[in-house]
Amino acid sequence: MPENYNDYQEHVIDDIETCIDSLGCQPILFVGSGFSKRYMNGPNWEELLENMVNICPNIDKSYPYYKQSHKDPIRIGSVFVEPFKEWAWSVGEEIFPAELFSADYNSDIYLKYQVAKFFDQITPENITEIVSLELLEEIRSLKAINPHAIITTNYDKLLELIFDEYTPIIGQQILKANAFSIGEIFKIHGCTTDPKSIVLTQSDYDNFSAKKKYLSAKLLTFFAEHPLVFIGYSASDPNIRAILSDIDEIISAESNLIPNIYILHWDNNISGAEYPQREYSIPLNDNRNIRIKCIVAK
Repeated sequence: MPENYNDYQEHVIDDIETCIDSLGCQPILFVGSGFSKRYMNGPNWEELLENMVNICPNIDKSYPYYKQSHKDPIRIGSVFVEPFKEWAWSVGEEIFPAELFSADYNSDIYLKYQVAKFFDQITPENITEIVSLELLEEIRSLKAINPHAIITTNYDKLLELIFDEYTPIIGQQILKANAFSIGEIFKIHGCTTDPKSIVLTQSDYDNFSAKKKYLSAKLLTFFAEHPLVFIGYSASDPNIRAILSDIDEIISAESNLIPNIYILHWDNNISGAEYPQREYSIPLNDNRNIRIKCIVAK
C-alpha cells in the first residue's frame, strides 16, 4: 500500500524523537522572515523595501523601477540611504529623533530608523492579539519545545514576545559573548531596539560577511551538539546557504546527510495522499552540496 501523509508525519516524528534522544538536549531554532509573516503578517525583504518607498517622499519612483535597475535587494537598500538622509535633513526633523542628527551616526540611520519604526508598528503588544485559535495553538506548541536558544535574522520583537523569559543578544554583542547560555535569542542581523544594529545595506552585509566565519565558529558547538531547525526560510535563502557553507567545511563529509539539522518547509497544498520529501540537498559555493533533513507541513 502506498505511503501517505499520515505515514510521513509518523516517520518524521519518530526521526525527531530519535535525534533528540541521541543528543540528549533541546533544539536550537533558527528563525527567518516567514515566521513573522505567519504570526503577524510581517513583510519579506522585498515587501519591506516596497513599504520604505511608500514612506519616503524623496523616493519618487515605484519599487519595480529600483528592482529593474539594481535587481539585488541589498543594493536597493543601499540606494535608499541617500533619499532618506535628504528627507531627514530637509523637512524630517520633526519625524526623526533629534539625537540622530549627530555626526556620531552614519547616514544610513534614517532608513534604519524607519525600518525599525515600521516593524514596531506592526508587532502586536500582546501575543493574544494573534486572534486565530489555530495560530495560538501553534504558538503554545512552539513554546513547549523549550529551545536551548534561538537564532534569528529578523529585526522585529515577535520572538521576545513569545519567549518572554529569553534574553535577546543583539548584533555585535554576540561576538563579544564568552559563551552561549540557555534561554537566549541571538539577533544576528540586529533589532528594532537599536536601529543602527540593523543589517540592511551592502556595507552592512560586507561587514557581517567579514565576521561571519567567527560567528559560525562560535555557533558550531550549537550546531554539532543540538538538533537545529530552520523555520521561516526558503532552502535557497542566502543566509542559510552562508551559514551551512561554514558548517559543511567543518562537520560534514562530502554528500553525507547531516542528521541533526532540519528545515521546515511550508506547503499549504499538501494532500493526504502525498509522501513529501524528507531531505534537501542545498547547493553551496565551490560546487559543493549539503544534505539536511526536511519537514514539509501546512
